[in-house]
Amino acid sequence: MLRSFHAWCALQPLAALTVIALVPRLIAAFFSEGYFAHDDHFLVIEAAASWVDGFDYNNWLPWNQTGTPHPSGHSFVYVGLHYLLFSGLKWIGIGSPKAVMLVVRLFHALWSLVVVRAGYRIAMRLATPEIAWHTGLFLALFYFMPFLSVRNLVEVACIPFLMLGAYHLVRPQKGLSLKDALWAGMWIGMAVNIRFQTLFFAVGPGLALLLQKRWKEAVVYGLGAALPIVLLQGMIDLFIWKTPFAELTEYVLYNLVNTTTYFDQPWYNYLLLLAGIFIPFLSVGVLYGYFRKTSPLLLWLPLLLFLAAHSYFPNKQERFLLPIVPLFFVVGFVSWEQWRLGSTWWQRNAKLWKGQMVFVLALNTILLVVLCGAFSKRSRVEAMDLLRNETPLRRLIMEDTVEGEPPLPPLFYLGQWNVNVHFVLDPKEPIPPLDPTQQRMDRPDAILFFGMEDLPKRMARVIATMGPLEVIAVVRPGLVDRVVHWLNPVNRNEAILVTRTAAD
Repeated sequence: MLRSFHAWCALQPLAALTVIALVPRLIAAFFSEGYFAHDDHFLVIEAAASWVDGFDYNNWLPWNQTGTPHPSGHSFVYVGLHYLLFSGLKWIGIGSPKAVMLVVRLFHALWSLVVVRAGYRIAMRLATPEIAWHTGLFLALFYFMPFLSVRNLVEVACIPFLMLGAYHLVRPQKGLSLKDALWAGMWIGMAVNIRFQTLFFAVGPGLALLLQKRWKEAVVYGLGAALPIVLLQGMIDLFIWKTPFAELTEYVLYNLVNTTTYFDQPWYNYLLLLAGIFIPFLSVGVLYGYFRKTSPLLLWLPLLLFLAAHSYFPNKQERFLLPIVPLFFVVGFVSWEQWRLGSTWWQRNAKLWKGQMVFVLALNTILLVVLCGAFSKRSRVEAMDLLRNETPLRRLIMEDTVEGEPPLPPLFYLGQWNVNVHFVLDPKEPIPPLDPTQQRMDRPDAILFFGMEDLPKRMARVIATMGPLEVIAVVRPGLVDRVVHWLNPVNRNEAILVTRTAAD
């Protein structure tokens, strides 16, 4: 059977890569629950789901704002697609948050296959079938790809569009045609609709064409990129704000004012990220391969502009670089392999590279298996899911006097948007007593204690004001959350005690 599989891979490499990539992504879709970061849940899922239920979680829509309405600086394209999906699922009777998110992860798993297929095709245009096959295998099985592919990060959701655009830039064997220039522009323009920062990438192909004095192709590419941005971003903002590109304008202004509000990292931070994410020493080869030559310029220059712009900007978060990671790997790995295979030194020391690859593949396999089943932000999700089965809550108290920084509760999993969330951060802060006019017959309060430190003392203080508490469960973080906390204690690793006030 193994021999038959190898024969099939040789005859149908693209189909084989698609199947190979699909398996870990399906596993991740079913078992990698939760959310990765704040933005991929609260700026997408909470917003879209609340709109379906007639609320506006982030208060983004002008008719729900008080005073003079003001854009928030977020693209409504991606969250709008989720709104349409959630509305359809609700219409056919799928309302359980976990069931809804399974559907979402399955859609994203299928969408991410475009990255593997386009990456393989790009490598086929740049190198030999053998190098292209290895490139596709890495894109299919890199440890972080399935896990991130099923998340709701705009930085990841835009990648297939960028890869499709990149493929059309190199697809013709005899130079870029006007048709491919148009398609490349439209796909990359779609990426901008999902993630505004990909504008830095979008400028690259046009600039490269101008440097090559290919004026017609540059104009057609620019028109192609502008078309989806105008039709989607411009028209949506015109409908909502009566002004085209209102959200994009606000996004630019906000980031200019808040360049160092969140993080202020050194310029080389993203180079270190690239040196680590592809696993050393393979990552060193990829970096060397990318910087050793500037061809193909239509791909090399957009990657450079995106990397340079983000390296210059003080606010650096690792996920910001994700849109270019797959394409950077394709360009860098292909260039490295072409150089390595032509190097007499590496031919004499082939065992050295083979040993490096054994290490890379072994570590990658371990990480891949762990991440495909990783339940990210498990304690927060499960706490809300437990309370979902309780009667509707009038008030939810988040007690975090340990660190004083409780995370926002993912109300999507609670299934209730109008609950009054109160944060208790200071052990000296008075806890608001229950309203005596509203007994807890059908609207009980719930209290979540973050962290197990000094728990009896903290509970006693709450009980003194709130009355007896009934313990529902202790929800502990998942393995990946614990590992991430161990690597960087800045990341919370909270166990949560879920309680409710005892019924009278």
